[in-house]
Amino acid sequence: MNGSLRLIPNNDGSYDLLVEYGRSDAEFGADFFSRDRLSKSGISEFIKKNAQNIKISSVRIIAAGTLLAVIPAASFLSANALTPEDGARYAMAYLYGGDAQRQIEYVARTNNTLQTVSPSWFDINADGSLKLNPVSKTFIDNMRSGGVKVVPFLSNHWDRASGQNALKNAEPLSAQIAHYISLYNLDGVNVDIENVTEAQRGQYTEFVRLLRQKIPAHKEVSVAVAANPNGWKIGWHGSYDYAALAKNADHLMMMTYDEHYEGGAAGPVASVGFVENSIKYALSQTTADKLVVGLPFYGRIWSVNNNSVMGKGIAIDTINSMIKDYKAAVTFDAASQSPKAEFEIKKGDKQYVVGGIPLPPGKYVVWFEDSRSLQAKLSLVRKYDLKGAGSWALGQEDASIWNDYGVWLNGGNPAKDADGKAQSKPSVIESAVYTVVAGDSLWKISQKFGMTVDNLKAYNKLTSDVIKIGQKLAIPPSAPRQ
Repeated sequence: MNGSLRLIPNNDGSYDLLVEYGRSDAEFGADFFSRDRLSKSGISEFIKKNAQNIKISSVRIIAAGTLLAVIPAASFLSANALTPEDGARYAMAYLYGGDAQRQIEYVARTNNTLQTVSPSWFDINADGSLKLNPVSKTFIDNMRSGGVKVVPFLSNHWDRASGQNALKNAEPLSAQIAHYISLYNLDGVNVDIENVTEAQRGQYTEFVRLLRQKIPAHKEVSVAVAANPNGWKIGWHGSYDYAALAKNADHLMMMTYDEHYEGGAAGPVASVGFVENSIKYALSQTTADKLVVGLPFYGRIWSVNNNSVMGKGIAIDTINSMIKDYKAAVTFDAASQSPKAEFEIKKGDKQYVVGGIPLPPGKYVVWFEDSRSLQAKLSLVRKYDLKGAGSWALGQEDASIWNDYGVWLNGGNPAKDADGKAQSKPSVIESAVYTVVAGDSLWKISQKFGMTVDNLKAYNKLTSDVIKIGQKLAIPPSAPRQ
């Protein structure tokens, strides 16, 4: 990087990082939003090294004496600024439900945090053969334009017989999967065969070996494995030979959730202790670079006075609505690092349908996830220097987590307001340039920055609503940047 770096103290004890370019670098300065140029510039690396001990609030870009932009420092610690070569950890999410356009919208709101998404395109028939669900070229093209890999997951959806038949017929099934990965130019496969037993342990390992053999080495072969904090060797936990699977898989995606489950007693979906003990067991079997921690983007609800609802899964965004509608009492359990909501539904209240069941009047308890609980679990990824984190399932989360998810995963400090509290909204900048990506429209961009389409068009002197991928739009000084 030809520019100079200087830390400027603020009155609140934080610092701004001043990045100055001379006249000869002004052309580079105007293009500082480019991902590649940022990764090469050294800005992200500088913040990573200093943000642990110094609170850096923002990065100010100056070229030839002109202030180009003020950007929250957290932006440089997200996956948008950090490539794997820079040290960014792996970040993926499963996609389940919704059409291609809805799934594109789910990915778009993650602020370029994800490197990989896994849609539900590979299922298993009763005889163990591959059932190919509709593959969306529109979705694939959209992900490619944003640098996101598409790795479908293969699932038996907890059906033991189909899972066992699949593993018995590993050779033809692996060939089918490799064929479709090549046909659609997909980026690999995530194997998610669940509820088979220790009797299939060797077959499971052989299946993954065959996939690795048939699928090009630069494409992903990964396995979703049951979290096993107790080191169980029988039942469905026993079907996963962590050490053997890791030899042929790029990583193991540990499903570190459902500590408490449907039909069982009420409790956290994924307490921090449950997650940490699962990590410790996994590290006794393989290396840290082979492990990805799975996060739940859902909670579970239980009836207090009867057994009408016993741990049904429920999306976080729905839980947040219920908390408001029923004026729930929300507490945070320090031991498990998990939030809990308690409320009563009375006759005449708004009715929610959970898992196909309308919730009847009565008292309920919901264990779920929020920014604090997710941050606690992601801190374990850093503590044990694991490969990264995954989540089930995208679209169920509180979308505000994506403001800071990259920081929680990779280290550093979330953007703070004047009172020292983490910001829940984007920071205001003095000027900015936005680059149009696939799926954008003027309405979508105007909503992103809290302005009207007419104002956005007027500021950029646009005479039509047509925009192109790669086109740069100026954002007024008063607009918040995400």
